[in-house]
Amino acid sequence: MGRLDGKVAAVTGGASGIGEATARRFVAEGAAVALGDIDAERGRQVAGEIQAAGGRAVFVETHAGREADAARFVRTARDEFGRLDVLVNNAGMRLYQTVVEASEESWDAILAVNVKGYAFCAKAAIPLMREGGGGSIVNVASIRSIVAGGNMVQYDTTKAAVAGLTRAMAQDHAAEGIRVNAVCPGPIDTPMLRVFVARPDQQSTQGRDPEQLVAQRAGQNPMGRPARPEEIANAALFLISDEASFITGVALPVDGGTTA
Repeated sequence: MGRLDGKVAAVTGGASGIGEATARRFVAEGAAVALGDIDAERGRQVAGEIQAAGGRAVFVETHAGREADAARFVRTARDEFGRLDVLVNNAGMRLYQTVVEASEESWDAILAVNVKGYAFCAKAAIPLMREGGGGSIVNVASIRSIVAGGNMVQYDTTKAAVAGLTRAMAQDHAAEGIRVNAVCPGPIDTPMLRVFVARPDQQSTQGRDPEQLVAQRAGQNPMGRPARPEEIANAALFLISDEASFITGVALPVDGGTTA
């Protein structure tokens, strides 16, 4: 038996990176999974691959920063599979600016996805979890919830907000049997990181091997390498599993020792 047999999970940002790895890991443990993402082509591909391998999955094109989209996504997970036990809030965006450079429009955009989107999905999911007698939410935060980076004031701010949101929801819903935790990844070899290292304003990137750039950027931790998306998925799996039944309100660094 899998650790998630009979469970139903909704995963935002499920078309790639951490979200895709998490969805596949949960399905391998017996769960049915709904994937939400704005990348419809890739999202349908991932869901199709899971189905072709014998797993249960559905894709819903979703802009998590819009409350109606978030509610529709979560309801689809329940309607498709009959219940909802798990929510993984993972959809996110990065902007590379200082507070002086950041516009009102860019603040609105990143807050909508990285903070309000998490809250909107949780708002829709928690009543459905109550119906089933409880559940578990994992918010994908970042080590930027704990320590700041350079030229990412908006991203750092939103990820710190995710840690606060996690603690607040954990307090509010523990008595209902709903646990809320966060994972705080360090640099991971994902499409988002590859976009970052390829930006023209990054020093000494022109003409260099992308694999070398990713290894250099992501390997600046005591373990000397980037994380794999599957390693973050494993941490999320632990937090939603019965093995973590007395854990709620934590923000768990998964960062190769960076914050140590």
